[in-house]
Amino acid sequence: MDLNKAEKCKVPVCSIALYVAFSVVALFAVASLINDIVYFNNTVANYVAQGYPDAAVRKELISAQLLPGIFESIAVYGGIAFIIFGAGCINHRFSRFLTLLAKDGACHDTVEENVVENNIEKSMGVTERADTTEEVNEATDNKIAPGQTQN
Repeated sequence: MDLNKAEKCKVPVCSIALYVAFSVVALFAVASLINDIVYFNNTVANYVAQGYPDAAVRKELISAQLLPGIFESIAVYGGIAFIIFGAGCINHRFSRFLTLLAKDGACHDTVEENVVENNIEKSMGVTERADTTEEVNEATDNKIAPGQTQN
C-alpha cells in the first residue's frame, strides 16, 4: 500500500466542499480586515475634521480601535478558515488512504468473509444454503434451518 503513488485520484466531494467553505471564510476575513481599516480611516478623518490633531487621534485610536479589529478578524475568521482547510486536507488524505486500503484488501476481505460463513454453517449443521431471501425469511418464520423442508 503506497500512499505516495503518482496515480491521479479524484478529490472527494466533501473535501471540495470544505475547500470552498475555506475560501468563503477567508474572503470574509479579508473583507473584515478591509472594513476595519476603512472604518478606522473614517473615524480619524471625522476627529481631524472636528479640530483634533491627526497624530494624537491616530495614537489613541490605533490601540483602541484598529489593532483589536485586525486581531479579531485574523483570529476568528482566519482561525476558522485554517481549521476548515485542515479538515479538508485530512479528509482528502483519509479518503485516499481508504481507497487504497479498499483496493488492496477487497479480495482478501471477501475470501475471509466466505471462510467465516462456511465455518459458521458447518458448526450449525446446515448442509444447504438458502438461495433467496424468501427462503431465509420463510425458514425463520417457520423456525427451521434454511434449505430444509418442513415436515
